[in-house]
Amino acid sequence: MNNNHHQTLKERWILGSLTLNLFLSILKLVVGLITNSLGLIAEAIHSFSDLIASVISFISVKITAKKSKDFPYGLYKVENIAAVIISFFLFFAAYEILKEAFFSHESHQVKNPEYAIFVMLIAMVLTFFYSRFEKKAGEKLNSPVLVADAEHIWADFLSSVIVLIGLISVYFGYNLDKYAAAIVSVFIFKSGFEILKDSIKVLLDYSLDFDELNKIKNLILKNPAVVDIKEIKGRTAGSYKFVEVEILLHNMSLREAHRIVDEIAEEIKQKIQNVESVVIHYEPARQEGLRIGVLCDQNQNIRDFETARVVCIYDISKDLEILSSYSITIEENNLSKLLSKLGLDVLVSKNHPLDFKVRFLLSKSSIMVWETEKNKVDESVNEVVKSWKEFTKGEVQS
Repeated sequence: MNNNHHQTLKERWILGSLTLNLFLSILKLVVGLITNSLGLIAEAIHSFSDLIASVISFISVKITAKKSKDFPYGLYKVENIAAVIISFFLFFAAYEILKEAFFSHESHQVKNPEYAIFVMLIAMVLTFFYSRFEKKAGEKLNSPVLVADAEHIWADFLSSVIVLIGLISVYFGYNLDKYAAAIVSVFIFKSGFEILKDSIKVLLDYSLDFDELNKIKNLILKNPAVVDIKEIKGRTAGSYKFVEVEILLHNMSLREAHRIVDEIAEEIKQKIQNVESVVIHYEPARQEGLRIGVLCDQNQNIRDFETARVVCIYDISKDLEILSSYSITIEENNLSKLLSKLGLDVLVSKNHPLDFKVRFLLSKSSIMVWETEKNKVDESVNEVVKSWKEFTKGEVQS
């Protein structure tokens, strides 16, 4: 889904929410004044606060689509700021309802409760379906402002249930209208608190959750050129995610390393929803020393590219000591893929490869092919190390 389509969908949902809240605010207020129901008037205040919040949400969604040189990292957090403002509207609505229910000196006697009951049934149906669909859309689009909007419409539905119970009690002669209104305020306050908490986390650059970071980590480590991950960080801003990684790569040319990093970044954007930016810092796994690979058979007799069945790997320190050695079996038609994983500096063989694909890969990976007349692996390794020693000695003298 491209960003323009993403933006259009968010704007449509916010406009739908605005229209719904405008309709419910007018309907509840008119019928609440006619019936003198405190619960219904409280619901009108709630819907009116939702209406204002929806206007703020719409404005914030429009702003985040704008690009500005003064804000090179985008205006994505405007969505989260809008969600914070919405939460305070919810707190205000809850306060007003409580004040009217328990601290007002006027007596509220509900008239014609059946009208109010009918209105609440309409409100319940509309808010139930719209909040559920909008929340799914918000999660799919990863939009905090849509999720926040859906949550307070859901709070509207729950409060409608309580008010409906209060009105039914009035219909049967039990005046529980103000208690229903008080319970409504609790739902509103809880919804506002959750929205405020989540939005502040984002504004303070709270990390992506563990599962998402772990998924990104696994995507990076499956690339054969990656040795390890030194650090991985992620944050959200509005609907979008930003990832920063430090990795160790096998020794290779700068151009090849850059290509691999671009591939990793592109895969993260494809596999993880709404990733806006991936910044990858990379460095070679070995900054000193030498890694030698020798093409041979199972008896460590040196072979060429066509007949070799094993690659013997030797890591040599800058002091010309063998740090480690091991061997890897070459699977059929898999030599090219294997060489890209090993991070070799020198590859010893009886001759240069005939296959153009292998030659090209070796060139891209900055691997030098060392032709030898030696027959045994240890002899060829000593030959390379001796030449490297003479080379490094000459560099120091010069």
